[in-house]
Amino acid sequence: MGKNNKVKIDGAMELGQVITYLEDVVKGLKAGAVHVQLGQDSVLLHPSSILSFEMEVSQKKDKEKFSFEMSWKTEDRASEDVRISPSAPTVEIS
Repeated sequence: MGKNNKVKIDGAMELGQVITYLEDVVKGLKAGAVHVQLGQDSVLLHPSSILSFEMEVSQKKDKEKFSFEMSWKTEDRASEDVRISPSAPTVEIS
């Protein structure tokens, strides 16, 4: 994975739209891949089975905040298509 991709969604929006985004993230996590696209920018993530998860909730006089962050180590997906070709027939390693 040599290329760094980034999509940032930031701004005021209706609660219903935020809920739709979060539901789509959950669906993607369950399916094993989360694809986020904004205009020409696009990121496809493949969460591993072990994630680092952080959640913070705060309440002040006139402001409430809920934030969370997830991260994980990427697996070397290129190794899935490794082929070794000795003089004998090809052996595939998955």
